[in-house]
Amino acid sequence: MKKYTIAVIPLDGVGKDVIPLGAKAMQKAQEILGGFELDCRYYEAGVEYAVKTGKMCEDNLGEDIAKADAMLCGSAGHYDADMSKSEYPGYKTGMQVLQFLRSGMGNSIGLRPLRLRKGIDCPLRNREEIDVLLVRQLAEGFYIRPGHMIGEDAAYDTIVVTRNVTEKFADTCFRLARGRHGRRQDGKKMVTLGNKHGNVTCFDFYRKIFTEVSAGYPDIELQFTQVDALAEHLIKDPDRFDVIACENMIGDIIGDIGAYITGGMGITPTADVGGVTPQFRPNHGTFPRAVGKGFANPLASILTAGLLLDTLGNERGDDNLRRGARLIEKAVEDNLTTGGPRTKDLGGTANTFATAEAVFKAMEVVKICSKGER
Repeated sequence: MKKYTIAVIPLDGVGKDVIPLGAKAMQKAQEILGGFELDCRYYEAGVEYAVKTGKMCEDNLGEDIAKADAMLCGSAGHYDADMSKSEYPGYKTGMQVLQFLRSGMGNSIGLRPLRLRKGIDCPLRNREEIDVLLVRQLAEGFYIRPGHMIGEDAAYDTIVVTRNVTEKFADTCFRLARGRHGRRQDGKKMVTLGNKHGNVTCFDFYRKIFTEVSAGYPDIELQFTQVDALAEHLIKDPDRFDVIACENMIGDIIGDIGAYITGGMGITPTADVGGVTPQFRPNHGTFPRAVGKGFANPLASILTAGLLLDTLGNERGDDNLRRGARLIEKAVEDNLTTGGPRTKDLGGTANTFATAEAVFKAMEVVKICSKGER
């Protein structure tokens, strides 16, 4: 039996409520299915930890997560709705943990599955299914290099992209497209580069590199779409997309649009991969208004746990982990389609823990198909 170490880092705000529920879902899958063993180890870090200790994380965190197989994390940031960020003496210190967990572990590629689950009302008319994979470059592009003020009259930011990192990013996008079912419209396997070429030199460079890399994937169609058109088409007709590739800032914006049309951030999982230890976290933030009140949606955390098992299972060739992921996803959909408890953001009245418990009970009774189930 294969054993895996999972670093569980709830961080700030509602993470302390929902991240343990994601870990519990993985352990429930282990208990029901067998075939793998998880060692979930909890760590403290983030803004609240920095306010208390003056440090962004426990001293041994970096060394320990480098040895782990994956991280299940919350978000760092504002954790008390009654306090402004300026009142946190350790805010800047605590926020440094985000880059530490992402770039510090070498995770340069963000996976943002945009999937409309059965039982979720879509804000788009006559839309029952969406299945698109957004892939976001995290190591370069906007957000990475600090900007600068020029006195009180001007400011500037710098964007740099390099061949090696962009080639790795493009290759990952094509490999992911090869392993998917193709776009829902016609089954065609394709990568769409959401860009603003012709306006920004770095984005022209993206187009050049993606064109070069695509030559090694003759079975995958490469399409270029300006980001403003991409935003419109993703809302009007998401079935035309399979894998969408974006630079860092563009991916951030398109990812939030995708989360909205598939049920909101309370149900959307994410992964940052490509480095030493992959990081998995719900798409939502710290949600300070919900801290301690029990109305935060736990499904993003639970589905993030499923994404963790699926991604790790694909990486390690472990069908048992992949079955665990399908069990979690199937249980979530069973709860949503049978009138089970759901939180306020999904139109229900249940609290965080009643919703999670309903999913755990569903895991005990639902049946999962063999691999290949869409």
